[in-house]
Amino acid sequence: MPTSEAQAARRYLEYLRDLSDPYAHLDGHDPFEDVPESERVKLHAALARAEMEIASDRGIPADEVLREVRLRAAR
Repeated sequence: MPTSEAQAARRYLEYLRDLSDPYAHLDGHDPFEDVPESERVKLHAALARAEMEIASDRGIPADEVLREVRLRAAR
């Protein structure tokens, strides 16, 4: 491969990687590291509640959530 094409090839491979795993680009980086600790605690608690709701079949199906989001955006 010509050296001039290496950058484009790398970007394309990263693109393909991100298609299969949208979080792969984080490479161990915490996306919430700049969030204040009090907010991080709230976020983790909310995620734990959501996981418990899903596990107990009390979650809201994605199509219902998307419908609600679209309705609010249309207002």
